[in-house]
Amino acid sequence: MPSIYTQIGEIIRQLRENYPAGRLSQDALAEKIGKPANTVSRWETGTYKTTPEDLDKLSRFFRVPISTFFPLADDMSEVSPMLTSALRGLSGEDLDEVIRYAQFRKVRHKLESRSTKKAT
Repeated sequence: MPSIYTQIGEIIRQLRENYPAGRLSQDALAEKIGKPANTVSRWETGTYKTTPEDLDKLSRFFRVPISTFFPLADDMSEVSPMLTSALRGLSGEDLDEVIRYAQFRKVRHKLESRSTKKAT
C-alpha cells in the first residue's frame, strides 16, 4: 500500500492536471502558492511530506475541502501521524472544535448515505 504522502502527491498531480482553467505545470502551481517548483515535484512523488499549512494553501487554491487530500485508508495508522502533526500546538478549545467538527461530518455522512439509499 502506498504511503499517505504518495497518495496525497497523486491527488495534487490530479488536481493540477485537471485544473478547470487548464492544466497547470508544476512551475505554475508552485508560483501561485509561493513554493519552489521542485517542492511541487517532490510532493507529487511523495519525496517531500506536505505540511498542514501546505495542504491548506492547496485546498484554498484548488477550492476543494482539505479532506480531499486524505483518501480513505484501510490502515488508519498511516493517517494518525498526519492528524497528530496537524493538531500539534492547538489549544484545548481548538481541539474540542476539531472533534465536534469530525463528529458532525460523521453524522452528516450517515444522513447523506441514508437519503441516497431512500432515493433509489
